[in-house]
Amino acid sequence: MSLMVEVKQFTLKFESNPKGDTLSNLNFRLNHGESLLLLGPSGCGKSTLTYCLNGLYPRELDGEVHGEIVINGKTATAYRPGEISQQVGVVFQDPETQFCMLTVEDEVAFGLENIGIPHEYMEEKINHVLELVQLLAFKKSAISSLSGGQKQRLALACILALEPSLLILDEPTANLDPIATKDVIQTIQSIQEKTNCSLIIIEHQLDGWTELTNRCLLLNRNGEIFYDGDLRNAIACRLEELEEQGIWLPKVTQYFLKNRPQTERELPLTVGEINPFSLFESKSVNTASIPSEAGLPYVKASHISWKVEQQPIIHDISLTLYHGEFIAIVGANGSGKTSFSRILAGIQRPTKGSVSIKDRKIGSWKESQLREEIGYVFQNPEHQFIANTVYEEIAFSLRLKMETEATVKEKVQAVLETCGLLHLQHEHPYTLSQGQKRRLSVATMIVDDQPFLLLDEPTFGQDASSNAQLMGLLQGRYKSGATIAMVTHDMELIHDYATRVLVLHKGRLVADLAPAELWAQPIEKLHDWQLALPIQVQIQNCLKKEGDYAAQSS
Repeated sequence: MSLMVEVKQFTLKFESNPKGDTLSNLNFRLNHGESLLLLGPSGCGKSTLTYCLNGLYPRELDGEVHGEIVINGKTATAYRPGEISQQVGVVFQDPETQFCMLTVEDEVAFGLENIGIPHEYMEEKINHVLELVQLLAFKKSAISSLSGGQKQRLALACILALEPSLLILDEPTANLDPIATKDVIQTIQSIQEKTNCSLIIIEHQLDGWTELTNRCLLLNRNGEIFYDGDLRNAIACRLEELEEQGIWLPKVTQYFLKNRPQTERELPLTVGEINPFSLFESKSVNTASIPSEAGLPYVKASHISWKVEQQPIIHDISLTLYHGEFIAIVGANGSGKTSFSRILAGIQRPTKGSVSIKDRKIGSWKESQLREEIGYVFQNPEHQFIANTVYEEIAFSLRLKMETEATVKEKVQAVLETCGLLHLQHEHPYTLSQGQKRRLSVATMIVDDQPFLLLDEPTFGQDASSNAQLMGLLQGRYKSGATIAMVTHDMELIHDYATRVLVLHKGRLVADLAPAELWAQPIEKLHDWQLALPIQVQIQNCLKKEGDYAAQSS
């Protein structure tokens, strides 16, 4: 195989961090047609390496680099601006950063125009890539009208249209529902088989990707490579180091480590690999039910509807939330989850209907009082940043409440430590990695101790350690009496934490039930809602089938 990428003794340092390297002495190769999982904790330099591979760094770098990156036999710095994009296509972690046009169709066409594709060939190409990512129906839509997950798929379509030799995907499924995630992985696999392009996949959640590639490149918190090879071997031989660095393992692997850590056989990476394993006693699913008496009515939504330019987004939703619930809001990309959560938080006014908190309509609350009652974490963390340092961002709301400086310092330091941001307290929020920005957005809300927290995808972009810290924090707030509502695509979080699940489908509330009741729904119905069973339930179902088969055979 011929070389696609060669990275030789590559080191990068930012001017803002003169004491340490962000990337340190990297050496690795990637062949044509080869796939690689680039894994590491949040903030270890994975996205920074992407900027180096596609030529943004060192051209736009405030800092210095040493070493060399060779793309298709030519050093990355020797490519002219824009030329390297025909070799290396990147789907960035935040898709909005790469859009420059107003409509879906024009955004895909923009890249094709830049590489000189004749107009008569564009229509077919645009339709083809939009169909691949299930956005053909949105061809004429404004990008601003798309959900976060739909924007992610549009970014992928724009890159696929250019047919690069190397495709880099920076958390490409972070905002996608479970079925869309599976579809994207299958699409990428099909494209690679047809084009023989090389792949670098940056992900925290590995499920689905391990069937596409098993080679992994592992970075530690110092931006150093500590392993390059087979993922299964890394788990067998470097498990302690993986856990110390907060690198996610496939969910099936996590489950077996927790339930049967002393297994003598290789740990499975996928549900399909568990059949050879003997049965064992497994934990039961979450059987929490909706509390009808445990908490008093807290938030009431009455006949909520919302339209954008006469396009219905939310259709006549009525429900009551109770004190002390942990609620998951789920559904397909574009089903209205974010819009509904913003209406509940009083950030967005409904076209029809009303929301009341403590039997008092939101419109009658003073804004300052409402924000003391409700904390909201946006899907895009940058939408809520207003200060110049991480410390000041968290301190801002405390100072508005006229807290003493001693109290501000005590509370901010505690939250910084809990959220793993203490070492970044003097950094500008916009310089953080996406995972760190997410933790900061959560930190700015929880520092105020509001009794009602609404969070839109709070865990995307988090490594295993940060995810555990964040969910432990939310669980602590829940146990202390807070009501929590969380928009999420993570079925495992629903299984482990939620007491109640609201399912939205095409802007309608189609189910309101406990997690165990949701998992008991027909699988066809779950797929129609773009949901999937959590790994724990899949494994238990698989083991139950084996047990039933063994009983029938004996």
